[in-house]
Amino acid sequence: MDIPTAIAKSWPYLVVAAPGIYAVIKDLLGRRAIARKAEADLMQMAQDAASGVINTLREEADRLVQRLEQVEAELGDLRREHSRMISDKDARIAELESEKRQLETKVGAYRRILAAHGLADEPAAPSVA
Repeated sequence: MDIPTAIAKSWPYLVVAAPGIYAVIKDLLGRRAIARKAEADLMQMAQDAASGVINTLREEADRLVQRLEQVEAELGDLRREHSRMISDKDARIAELESEKRQLETKVGAYRRILAAHGLADEPAAPSVA
């Protein structure tokens, strides 16, 4: 069979089948478009959700950085206060030790005076330094 005869015999079938084939092709293309749109919509939703989470995390990180700076400033203040307290304590200890030495010197002088006059009964307990 030659081509013109085959076309002439199959022409009515092609005319009837063409709209069906067109519908199937259009349906397949439509489904692909719907699938692409659904995928794009899902991607957009995921990006929006991720963007919201990222913004929340950035805000929280900024808040934590500010809080850390406050805590570090407070810690610096506390360290300065502690150093001042230690210096004051050391100064007070030195002052009391000096006062103690002066009093021990006076006690020793009074004991010598008492001993010189024969008034010393018992030797005093040794002082603990």
